[in-house]
Amino acid sequence: MQSADLLVQHALVVTQNERREVIEDGAVAVLGGRLAAVGATAEVTAQFAASKIIDARGRALFPGLVNTHTHLFQAAVKGLGEDMGVEQWVQAVTFPTAVTMSPEEVYLLSLVSCLEILRSGATTVVDYMYPVKDPALHEAVIRAMLASGLRGRYSRMVNDTGEQAGVLPQLIQPADEALAHAAELIERHHGGGNGRMEVGLSIGSVWGITESGLRATRRFADEHHAPITMHINESKYDNASARERFGRATVPMLAHTGLLGPDLLAVHCVHMTDEDIALFARHDVKIAYNAVSNMYLGSGIPPIIKLAQAGLTISLGTDGAGSNNNQDMLETLKFSALLQKVAAEDASVVRAQTAVDWATRGGAKALGLEAEIGSLAPGKRADFFLVDPYTPKATPVHDPLATLVYSAGQANVVTTVVDGQVLLEDGVFRQLDEARILREAQKAAQSLAVRSGTERLLEKRARWRPA
Repeated sequence: MQSADLLVQHALVVTQNERREVIEDGAVAVLGGRLAAVGATAEVTAQFAASKIIDARGRALFPGLVNTHTHLFQAAVKGLGEDMGVEQWVQAVTFPTAVTMSPEEVYLLSLVSCLEILRSGATTVVDYMYPVKDPALHEAVIRAMLASGLRGRYSRMVNDTGEQAGVLPQLIQPADEALAHAAELIERHHGGGNGRMEVGLSIGSVWGITESGLRATRRFADEHHAPITMHINESKYDNASARERFGRATVPMLAHTGLLGPDLLAVHCVHMTDEDIALFARHDVKIAYNAVSNMYLGSGIPPIIKLAQAGLTISLGTDGAGSNNNQDMLETLKFSALLQKVAAEDASVVRAQTAVDWATRGGAKALGLEAEIGSLAPGKRADFFLVDPYTPKATPVHDPLATLVYSAGQANVVTTVVDGQVLLEDGVFRQLDEARILREAQKAAQSLAVRSGTERLLEKRARWRPA
C-alpha cells in the first residue's frame, strides 16, 4: 500500500482527458501536489492510503477551471460602471481607481477577487494589472495571488502612450522602464509559490502603445520567455485608432511589428475580420473569450465559432469585476455558450462539453500548461474542485456537464484544491479568514471611491451603508 497526501473517493470524476472519460464511482490520490492516481474508487483505494480522506458521495469532481483574463484589483469598482461603453468606462471608473489605490487596498480587493475565483471552481488565473508606477502596487497583487493559493500568471503592463485616448499620465511609462520592472518581477517571483506563480507581460490596447513599444515588448518576451497578453479589438475604437496612428488596422499592425505568436494571448477579439482570423491562425495566437464583459460594456459578440473553426485555441475569462461585477467562472461558462448560440441563431453551435473544454483544456493550452493542468491524469497537478448539486438551482441532475454549465452556481462548489492543497473545504476557506477580508475590503472600497472621485457615479443611485 502506497501513501498519499490526500484521497478523494466515491466521486463522479469528470476527467476531461483525451477520451473525455467520466468515472461514475471514481477517486483521485494526491501526492506531492500531483495526481498519483485517477480511476475507480476500488482500484485507487487498493493502491493508496492517506491521512486525509474526502468522501465525495453524491458529488462530482472536475479539473480546475482556468480563468485566462481578469484584473483582480477591479473588485474595488463593482457596480460603478453601469451603462458605459469601454472607452467611457476606463476613463471614468478604472483609470482613476488604479492611480489612487494604496498597496493595502490593492491587496485586500485583489484577495476578494481570488476568493471568488476559487469559490467558482477556478484554480488558475491570469491577472492583468494596470501600468501603475509604484512597484508596491504590483507586489500587492502578487502577494494576494500567493496568499489565496491560486495558480496564476501576473502580467506586467507596457503602456507608453495613450493621452489621446484619455489614459492618465500616471499610467503612461516609457517601455524600457516598464520592461526593466518586468525583469525584476520575473527574477523575484517567477516560479514562486511552489511553481504556482508565473510572470509575463501585458499590453493595454493598440491605442496605448507605440510601434517601438510593441517591438520592444516582443524582444523582451523572446529574450525572457515571457508570455504576452493583450486586449485586441475589444471595441471599434481599436481599429479606428490603429488606422489613424499606424495606417493599418490592429491585427495587421501587430503582425507588422512581430507581436503575433503562439505566446500571445489575445483578449476579447470582438471586431475581427476574416483577414485578422487568418493572421491569428498563421501565428497560433491564443484567444481569451470574455462573454460577460463584452455584454456588460456593449462591446459586441466575438466570432468565437469562426476562430475555433480556424483552429485557434479558445479559453474563457471573467474579465475584471469592474466590467462583470463578479469573478464567477460558472456564470462565465453559461454566458459563453449562450452568447454564441444567440449569435449563430443555432442552439447546437456550442454544447456543454465544448464550453467545459474551453474552460479547462483550452485554458491550459492557452497558457502553455496543458501538460500540467486542464484535465485529470496521473502526473498532472492536483488542481480540481467538487460540486454538490443538491441545491434548488442545480437539482435534479441528469448530465453533469450540462449541470455545471447551465445550472450550477457558487453555492454548489464545496471544495477546491490547488497543487494538492485543500483551500476550500465544505464551503469554508481553511487558511484565510474570509469574513474579515470581506469586511475590510468593503471599507477600503468605499474609502477609495471617495478619494478617486468615482463616488460621484452614485449621485443618482441608492448607496450601501454597511453596519
